[in-house]
Amino acid sequence: MDQIVERSAPPPRDEPLHQYGRLRTSDPEEAQHVVAQVYEPHVLTPDRSTTLHARMNAVQSGDLTIGYLTYGLAAGIDLPPNDAWYHINVTLRGDSTVARSDGTTTSTSGRRSAAVLLPQHRQTIAWNADTEQIAVRIPREALESHLATLLQRPLRGPLELGLNVDLTTPAGRGLLRALDFVISEWDDDGLIAHNGVARRQMESLVLSSLVLAASGPHQLLLDGGESADRPDVVRAVCDHIHAHAHDLPTLADLVTVAGVSARTLQTQFRAAMGCTPIQYLRNERLHRVRAELESPRSAEVTVTDVATRWGFYHLGRFSSTYRTAFGELPSQTLERSLRGMVPAQPRVSG
Repeated sequence: MDQIVERSAPPPRDEPLHQYGRLRTSDPEEAQHVVAQVYEPHVLTPDRSTTLHARMNAVQSGDLTIGYLTYGLAAGIDLPPNDAWYHINVTLRGDSTVARSDGTTTSTSGRRSAAVLLPQHRQTIAWNADTEQIAVRIPREALESHLATLLQRPLRGPLELGLNVDLTTPAGRGLLRALDFVISEWDDDGLIAHNGVARRQMESLVLSSLVLAASGPHQLLLDGGESADRPDVVRAVCDHIHAHAHDLPTLADLVTVAGVSARTLQTQFRAAMGCTPIQYLRNERLHRVRAELESPRSAEVTVTDVATRWGFYHLGRFSSTYRTAFGELPSQTLERSLRGMVPAQPRVSG
């Protein structure tokens, strides 16, 4: 996997993606050039009355480009239509004002709102001096294909996602958690940095979280208009999860199995099982981990080996979830099982 990394002076350790410093400069032309290389061409107009302190850290995670960016002064950014990329700008601190060529405007503030930039529109952004953002670039084909899968129908033309995403709603908080998780995995040099399956899972999670959180006409399509009980759908997805839990199916995979929209699947699943299909899948994987820890294949088995094989890449969070579910740490389960293993008896010849 290619990482977007070009190290300069090391960023502060509390910055997101601090190990992947790409830019630290007071030169506006250099800042515009490097940010354009990572994201897309634009015009940067900084406040010339003070000094620029531009910093950017960025990684490529599957199809996604995820980066932390701040300029340290008030600045304007003009993005022409590009026809290739969607962007989601999540404000961490400070605020910004965003305007689209269709006449819509919005303001974003720290961890409360984000802005979606569309490939078919020109966008202008005004940053305040203290603004810091997480900027995510998503290929148009990847996002539109992902939504078509969730809808179980083809899309006609580019998405008209709403400009503002409210990060205080349940769906908005889900998007924020997904991005926080991906960034923490890179910061901790977790498996997402080295494992293609883990990156696929995280990429799908971010894309699903975005289309569920963003407003727009696609939300009516996600509802699907399918309100009748569909026990066959729930049964088919449960059977698929039981048979393929080790393959770590995503929500998009489960929607394909169900043959209904993502929201219909989630509604049907909650009604029948009291949880979402992804929660059901996580619970199934959790029980598979416990079964392996209770019957280890050998004395060399580790909790890390078993947990990561079943898609639990953040071991601290996994241990907490496991203890909540089973009343003990996974290491305690494994230690008890290993103590109960009967040592192999030496073979007696003759």
